Amino acid sequence: MARSMGTLLVEMTPVLRLAGLLGAALVCAVISNAVAGPDRRLDWIRREAPAPAASASVGSAASPSSGAVTQAPWTEISGEDAARRRESGAIFFDARRSAEYRSGHIAGARSLSVWEAGLDEGIQKFFGEGHPAGEDIVVYCNGGECEDSHTLAQKLFLAGFDHVSVYKDGFPDWKKRGLPIHEGDAP
Repeated sequence: MARSMGTLLVEMTPVLRLAGLLGAALVCAVISNAVAGPDRRLDWIRREAPAPAASASVGSAASPSSGAVTQAPWTEISGEDAARRRESGAIFFDARRSAEYRSGHIAGARSLSVWEAGLDEGIQKFFGEGHPAGEDIVVYCNGGECEDSHTLAQKLFLAGFDHVSVYKDGFPDWKKRGLPIHEGDAP
């Protein structure tokens, strides 16, 4: 009843093939990560980041290359700050889906949904309009757990805009405050 070495190898062949494929995939992943740019590189070992200060109003984001928490390229602002900035001429972008934008948005805000096609083209169009890098820009979404505004803020920063703020409580807060709202496709 003893198995021969040949029989054992034939039974092990699928396992050996799988192990070989997994090993090859791991080698490819390591090489790909090594040649990736800093904005695409994976942080293989998660490091515990220090907790941000409770009173800080600036967002924090993980640095792709170091895993440490660094200053995000945007500032989170309150409803009062958002209202003041609108009065002083800041440009507002709504990061929510188009249907939500049409049903109600901050009056004067442009729609740049992070979930729909054309986001990059919309940012390029805005950039092509000749807006200066330091122009005051406020982005918002539905507040709370919604991260769409942070995604849009990051994209605007990467496009060259360095004065981007995230209205952290977003459209629900604006509406609750009774501030100007517009419906439809136009800002």
